[in-house]
Amino acid sequence: MDFDGVIVREDSLGAFLRHHLVRTPWRVPGFLAATSALVPMIGVPATRSRGLKLLLRAGFAGLSLDRYRERAAAFGTALAAQPGALLRPGVDAALAHLADGDRVVVVTGSEETLARAVLDAAGLQDAELIGSQIGSTPLGLAFRVHAYGPAKVVELRERGIEPPWDVAYSDSAADLPMLRGSRSAVLVNVGVRSGARVRSALPGRVTDVVWR
Repeated sequence: MDFDGVIVREDSLGAFLRHHLVRTPWRVPGFLAATSALVPMIGVPATRSRGLKLLLRAGFAGLSLDRYRERAAAFGTALAAQPGALLRPGVDAALAHLADGDRVVVVTGSEETLARAVLDAAGLQDAELIGSQIGSTPLGLAFRVHAYGPAKVVELRERGIEPPWDVAYSDSAADLPMLRGSRSAVLVNVGVRSGARVRSALPGRVTDVVWR
């Protein structure tokens, strides 16, 4: 299962970054300068991952890894408690799979500490998690692993999880590499163009759902 747009309603790491910047307004001018330079990269699939990595470094500049994890865990717990922050049908679908004895693996470009806190607070402690991982570098915090696009399949294989998997849930064609490995794909609130791309790539294997 994807996370943002399937379990949580919005971009969880982006929400945390905004929250962090509000608490540390002195970072905002530098972050805005970086944003203006990185927007073209983020808007292009081929350079999106690199652009997001640089944006993360700019937004969390000066923050230690331990402090980041502490704040990310607290924010994730609080996010899960916010009315409307979770996509309840997504949480319920994950819980139903777990109740049936299925292995549920959430695979996300969001950061693991943050996503784990959300899942645990949502009652999904038994769901496994593969997310992006952040580490310290001489230049500040940076992704060690960014589990986005094709990297999701790589990270699944690193954990010994090989296709085919029975079902995969996503809200974006960016997850096509993961969706291709599934026997059936569930598209959640997907956009017209993104949905058309997935259905064209996976004829007869796609179910569309609208979750509010």
